[in-house]
Amino acid sequence: MKRASGVDHLAPFLPGLESLLGDPEVSEMMINGPGNVWVERAGRLEPHEAPGLTAAWLHRAAIHIARPLGLDPAARPILDARLEDGSRVAICTPPAAPEVAITIRRFGGRAFTAEDLVRMGSLPEQALEAARRTLLARRNVLVSGGTGSGKTTLLNALIELLPEDERIVAIEDTLELRIDRANCLRFEAGATLSETPVEIRDLVRHALRHRPDHIVVGEVRGAEAADLLQALNTGHGGSLTTVHANNARSALSRLASCAMQAGDALPWEVTCRGVVDGIALVLHVTRRDGRRFVEEALEVRGYDAATGRWITERIWTTQPPKEVNA
Repeated sequence: MKRASGVDHLAPFLPGLESLLGDPEVSEMMINGPGNVWVERAGRLEPHEAPGLTAAWLHRAAIHIARPLGLDPAARPILDARLEDGSRVAICTPPAAPEVAITIRRFGGRAFTAEDLVRMGSLPEQALEAARRTLLARRNVLVSGGTGSGKTTLLNALIELLPEDERIVAIEDTLELRIDRANCLRFEAGATLSETPVEIRDLVRHALRHRPDHIVVGEVRGAEAADLLQALNTGHGGSLTTVHANNARSALSRLASCAMQAGDALPWEVTCRGVVDGIALVLHVTRRDGRRFVEEALEVRGYDAATGRWITERIWTTQPPKEVNA
């Protein structure tokens, strides 16, 4: 897949944002339109003055990002791209938005280990030990949370708990995970040279032909959940994935709902039982007061079809952790 140029190459097209583009403490830049800029720094949102950032400059920036991908924002007003440095860019242009909107999520400067997250107060020891036991028992972990809550950071740390001598196949929309393993095969969804889209679901199915010991799916959003659950229940234990959800219990319903989007979906009750068989532990991460941390950890015990409720055991819950020096 072709890549747009890196964050540093955007500076000539985004006047007033040069200092932000070069600041490693800025994790995300949100441009809502001309002169309307917000940034995330240390987990907190703050406005940034950029009076010189006009509609014309934003239009040029959108074209500069889209051109290496063979795309035209005028013909395709909604665009997702990955820059050469791994940063992600989302662009929306008229008529899909009143003004050109650009959101840049910077690729992280370092990968945190599980021990790093424990020391920083982001991952409780009890939750880490539960994840370690679950993965070593060749059972599966689901990480849930909202946008920007730290799901990918936690997923990356949990991958390090997998045995070094076993094979990992990782599937992502964009390659964000940092997996330092020799025997790791990585797939990225996107478009082929013929512009035929390769979906996450295609890659989940294809992954099974590459003899994975463990499957890692960066994020489940749709029908690929059905294929993933089948894989998790047929000999690929010790696997990991993430899903958007408001809490740990609703993450299980979200995963089942995604699986129901498949054209060949099983009945709801059967799908929920597949979730119970496929997922042993849910770690829910949240962002609050500028901090990202594991808020809840649930062991999955069953599903009560009569009440429509998940049977779980809470093994960890927390209030926002106290400040700990990294």
